[in-house]
Amino acid sequence: MRIRFAISDRISTGAVAGLWVFLLAFCATAAPAAATELFNLPDFTFEDGSVLPDLRIAYDTHGTLSPARDNAILLMPGATGDRHAFDPLIGPGKMFDTDRYFVIALDPVGGGESASPADGMGQDFPRYTIRDMMEGQYALVSRGLGIARLRALVGLSMGSFVALEWGIHHPESAASLILLAPSPKADAGFRLTIDLISSTIALDPEWQGGRYTHNPVEGLRHAGMLLYPWVVSSAHLERSSARDLAKDLDESAKTFGAWDANALVLRFAAYRAHDVAAPFEGDMRAALAKVAAPTLLLACASDRLVGVDGARRIRDGIRQATYAEIPSDLGHRAVRALPGTPEGNFIDRQVRGFLASLTNRAGN
Repeated sequence: MRIRFAISDRISTGAVAGLWVFLLAFCATAAPAAATELFNLPDFTFEDGSVLPDLRIAYDTHGTLSPARDNAILLMPGATGDRHAFDPLIGPGKMFDTDRYFVIALDPVGGGESASPADGMGQDFPRYTIRDMMEGQYALVSRGLGIARLRALVGLSMGSFVALEWGIHHPESAASLILLAPSPKADAGFRLTIDLISSTIALDPEWQGGRYTHNPVEGLRHAGMLLYPWVVSSAHLERSSARDLAKDLDESAKTFGAWDANALVLRFAAYRAHDVAAPFEGDMRAALAKVAAPTLLLACASDRLVGVDGARRIRDGIRQATYAEIPSDLGHRAVRALPGTPEGNFIDRQVRGFLASLTNRAGN
């Protein structure tokens, strides 16, 4: 029996903004659709002091919450992903086994069916940060769902940034962290890439400084194509046929083109500003030392967008780290691979083994 929490009377089953293009081909294997839930936080105060009268977070749940409320896993997608990004991995016997776990998947603030610039505020939407996203999600879990401690926090790319902040600021509320393509800080190359993406969108005449009447779709499409070479490696590009490359570029363009431009620009601005040391006067070591939970770090050596240096720094800065590199030339794409591929099988083994080790430690 699936547990439902009547948090809001505003339930929507509308379509959400684009999935990461590399998961689209696997929709047929996705978990059964769950009815969307909405959690509303009144008068949410952001890091910069701005206040949103109603912060809305959309989420789905799968499986059954145990009587002890200790089997919940929260899944957090990447920057252009939504609560369906992990669907192919959720279900009986799958990586996130709904026969064992109560799985929560959400739309991060700023996109999907959660509160977003696309709701009508546009450029007037608060300039939110990774920590703002984390605090909203923490409120959903602790106040909305009444769960004091998660079995695991799972973050993919930007989601791993959010999960790391959670482990730093609410260490008592997560029994473990699983971070795919993590970093404690956006490096200079990453920041420049985001700047170029935002500039490309702004070059579209429809942009109008973000006060547009028509979504600047061509600017968004070009931005998606610009990002593509950074989410794969040179080796991958070398072995891609012209036909496959054209298809991948077009799909990346479609993914970006499905977004509202202000929503995408503000999402990437939060991504770009990531730095766990900021609240610790720039002391990265002090920030990472706050993480108490056993942590699995999965990175790919060929990743040009979020390199392995950040993951290694996290490994060296926290007490209970398990670190593994995905053997692949897929670059950033590798952490999104699904079981059935070499990369996906590697991730599946690592995650299942890590979750089993937690059970063994707890003596369950």
